[in-house]
Amino acid sequence: MKEKIRYFVAGIFIGLSELLPGISGATVALMFGVYEKILNFLTKLKELNLILPLLLGMLISVFTFSSFIAFLYENFTQYFNISIALLMVGYGLFLLINTSWKKNIIKDRYFYLNVFLAILIGFLLSGFYMTGLYTPDGPFTPISGAVVIFGFFACTFLLFPGISGSAFLLAIGIYPYIIGSISNLNFEVLVPFVFGMLIALLIMPRLINKAYEKYGKSILIFFGGLILAAGLLDLSESLNNFL
Repeated sequence: MKEKIRYFVAGIFIGLSELLPGISGATVALMFGVYEKILNFLTKLKELNLILPLLLGMLISVFTFSSFIAFLYENFTQYFNISIALLMVGYGLFLLINTSWKKNIIKDRYFYLNVFLAILIGFLLSGFYMTGLYTPDGPFTPISGAVVIFGFFACTFLLFPGISGSAFLLAIGIYPYIIGSISNLNFEVLVPFVFGMLIALLIMPRLINKAYEKYGKSILIFFGGLILAAGLLDLSESLNNFL
């Protein structure tokens, strides 16, 4: 029973972390010592008795705290945007610096090319959203395949320690839209989003294990640069709107 309670509590914190762009759900799972069991379940379908309370905790956390986060966004939009942008900048810098120092990465031309491409893509992705392409009035509707893709990548990043799925959503500008859909139970958005997440859960765990073991450091560096660039662009836009 104590073990099930621990997994339930871990699920609550993992769910909360996935709502906040600067925190990785997989990292929280590592902190609670449940990450390995989650991957075992996803690859071998073992430990269901422990995964069920964890999933229950995640669901309760997501649907409880998403309303509060949506409230903050709707009523304190500028302050919320600035705070999240600062969180992303800090998180991106943390990934870059911590991974570079802690993992003893050789800083050769490939390292700098990785960082440069990540920052460039981060700026391009954020600018891409600003054209209105992903807004409900654009060519992508809430029930389009775009939302499935967002769910797929958000869940994929959830499985990587050190990478936040919410940070990805914020980097491409879709984060407030998804959070608002969760708090308002907008199933037009939630159904394709969850469908994308389920696809990721079915096919990605084994690939993630192999990719993380072989390229984990490079992946963390790349996403650190991606999140940093998106955070800087969001911060610049938020400060201009605020001032």
